[in-house]
Amino acid sequence: MFTFFDLLKLLGAAAGAVIGGSYGSSFGWPAAIVGTLVGLIVGMLLGNLPWTASRAWMHYELRRSSVAELKERLQREYFISHLVIGELLSRGEPLEQFRDYVAELLRSHNALKRHCGEGTARMWFPDLLASSSSSSSVAKADGQ
Repeated sequence: MFTFFDLLKLLGAAAGAVIGGSYGSSFGWPAAIVGTLVGLIVGMLLGNLPWTASRAWMHYELRRSSVAELKERLQREYFISHLVIGELLSRGEPLEQFRDYVAELLRSHNALKRHCGEGTARMWFPDLLASSSSSSSVAKADGQ
């Protein structure tokens, strides 16, 4: 999936390549090539900073939340359920208590919830994906 952060990284790389190439072209074509390559790398690194900062902030927010707050966030913010479950597991919570929650996401009528449920199941409950795909194929066979 192509995200906003991917766009920033791509734009940073493109801008860096253009700036590096134009600066390097003042010193000849070999310097333009080197400037383009250096600008591409630096631009990609700078374009990646927003993703790095937001990831660090998310982990900080999750670490400072109590177990009760994390369980409440799990219900509200299903799109980060894989992160919330990971934080709860790091605090000693048993994994099996989240199985029904993830199975519920997989059965949801909401396509985004199902998509997020698939990502969470892939990480924590891969067996749910196998059972959900076999039950959906059985349902398709019954419907045909």
